Amino acid sequence: MAKENLKTILECEFRSNPAYEIVEIERMNAAEKSALHQLRDDHDAFGILRPRENSSLSIKAICKDTALLFFSLQSAGRLPAYLLRSLDERGNQHIAELVLDGILQISRDDRFVSGLDARDLIYNQVAVPENLSRIARLSTEALKFAQRLPIDDPMRLSAQLYFFNRVPVTPRLQRRLGGEAAYLEFLGIHDQGACGKLLKKHWKKSVDSPEMLGWQSWGLRKSRGMRQRQTYDYKIYVSPALDAVPEMLPQVVAVFTQMEIKRFKFGADLAGLARPDKIVAYLESYEQVEAVGRALGEQLGDVPVHGVPFTADLCGDGLISWGMDPHERRVFDWQETASWRLWITNHLARGLLTARSSAQSDIEPWQFALERLRFEGIDTDTWTPMAAYEHKISQG
Repeated sequence: MAKENLKTILECEFRSNPAYEIVEIERMNAAEKSALHQLRDDHDAFGILRPRENSSLSIKAICKDTALLFFSLQSAGRLPAYLLRSLDERGNQHIAELVLDGILQISRDDRFVSGLDARDLIYNQVAVPENLSRIARLSTEALKFAQRLPIDDPMRLSAQLYFFNRVPVTPRLQRRLGGEAAYLEFLGIHDQGACGKLLKKHWKKSVDSPEMLGWQSWGLRKSRGMRQRQTYDYKIYVSPALDAVPEMLPQVVAVFTQMEIKRFKFGADLAGLARPDKIVAYLESYEQVEAVGRALGEQLGDVPVHGVPFTADLCGDGLISWGMDPHERRVFDWQETASWRLWITNHLARGLLTARSSAQSDIEPWQFALERLRFEGIDTDTWTPMAAYEHKISQG
């Protein structure tokens, strides 16, 4: 959310959310210590906020600064003087985030509120965007769908958002493309197929790794000035309708070869091809994203589109889009290293659950989730990363 859309709240009265209890790392129970053991290696970590009984809130890992503020506001009052002296230009936004996430509550008349109930105390009125792109409309549909699901676990809700717009793998489709031979023939990636010959000549299939489960991953055999790279911040998604993949895939691989893309992947079976993000290339800069997107658009022309929710459209029709992976450290053992889309859906799921527990009815939970994600540096009208997000990932 842009700073101009925020009200100044630093002079308001706050308190710590009494629905939480604060727990130091040493006082966490065995299950919590096992799941969050990486907190022990983080010198800035204090522990967790644990929901009290009969609360719909979720556990939150907190740093020492947030813990000190939480302790300071056990009794309601103004923000501590030490904090006001130390806040930078993002201080007002930081406090707003703590209120929206339910860690702090802000005074409204004779009560304290947080989350969606505090929205009108924090935001100025924002115009509703019009003429959203195909991908933006898909993303909104995904949020509205997830909002209706009876799921209280943020990771399960995130998964539903992440999986949205997959093609159902029906028995008929399974009979047609479910076997390995049918899959290879469909894509033409066997030795005699058009795409297979191109891959064999210019690409090397990567050794399977856990994060590549369900994918065929390929690396370019050689290129001018090629250097080994461990991470690629940017990615391009190519999302044709399922039946358009056989004709498109050789053209896509030809562009990747010509543009000397170092790595790309596509779905390794029917389930992978049923994904909207069925073809993904890894890139090193936004300039490369623009160049490859332009080349793909010129090569592919008018193609039936599937569309990848929560990605930024490159060509206006949803066929080619992009994202920018974060460098967030895992807190929980069971968390995946977040990709662009998983990072987005994790944040949206938490926003939906925070809003769902509120009696506020001015806006719906899906709208609140979008507003909250803007604080993380995402333009949710276009699904492009803003300067705040790019600064976050540059810091690692």
